[in-house]
Amino acid sequence: MKKALEHTSFPALAERVNALYNEEEDALLLAMLGQEYIINHSGIILRGQKAPDTHEAVLLDYLFSSGTSYSASPWRAIGDFLKRPPADFRKRVELPLAQYVAEFLTRAGTLLPLFDAVQTPSMIGSDMALTVRALPKVSLHVELSQESQEFPAEVWVLFSNNAGDFLSGENLQLLAELFKDRLLSLLRIY
Repeated sequence: MKKALEHTSFPALAERVNALYNEEEDALLLAMLGQEYIINHSGIILRGQKAPDTHEAVLLDYLFSSGTSYSASPWRAIGDFLKRPPADFRKRVELPLAQYVAEFLTRAGTLLPLFDAVQTPSMIGSDMALTVRALPKVSLHVELSQESQEFPAEVWVLFSNNAGDFLSGENLQLLAELFKDRLLSLLRIY
């Protein structure tokens, strides 16, 4: 897919995926999880360097998908997009985040803008719910519950209804893992 960048018409692509087109540099500016990527005919750049392969995989899938429009609800679980839901999604995404719910809740005001998230009403009565603009036309809905006497801390990650139009099931999992990594790194920094 990376080779496809060499011959892509960026102006047409920009409108469909909701990216900014820079005519002078013949490049796209695209946001993912609050970070800006420059996409040109030779590759994808993040903060002046080649983007990590995992970021590149998600962005290329998004750019060359057949998706056109955004539709948030109903929110869907990862299993809705795969024939066989990944057994490790919970272990690789939700459980590592659950350990930091209390810490995140106290610093949410500072952290939310850094990964393009806003607080939204909870669908299940959790302590906090967020909508994360993961990509311009793909969102995550994240529910966070603190530990209580009866229950351990919990995090649930759902995808916008249209997410499968823009990303394969494998890349949806990868996007959720990038979200987890981004959130945990922001917790360490801020």
